[in-house]
Amino acid sequence: MLPETKEIDGVKRWEEERGEFAQICYGEEARHIAFFTLKEGFSRGGHFHEKKEEVFYVVAGRIRAVLLDLDTGEREERLLPKGSRLRLKQRCWHIFYGIDDASVVEYSPQVYDKTDARTIEMDQ
Repeated sequence: MLPETKEIDGVKRWEEERGEFAQICYGEEARHIAFFTLKEGFSRGGHFHEKKEEVFYVVAGRIRAVLLDLDTGEREERLLPKGSRLRLKQRCWHIFYGIDDASVVEYSPQVYDKTDARTIEMDQ
């Protein structure tokens, strides 16, 4: 979860009368930036990347993330509400499920390469 404050340098967010501000990338290279929505009851992902690291920021709604580190075999599940940020390293299989209608920003220091996305069917 990003800290809710104006008072620090770095990633943060806050809400005020005029609206919300979120600084999700600070001092990092971002060569790929994407935005997606995920409707309640649907999923996105089901893949991993050999080369690409990814950071996801939940702008609105809630998603459930299922993650599998392909190097260690460690499986993890996380609930990501609005304001959450998740960083994935290479070779982390991931799938996101919409708990509510959600909006998400994704960024990466690597340029997107469609040949780098490897799909694996997993039991979720």
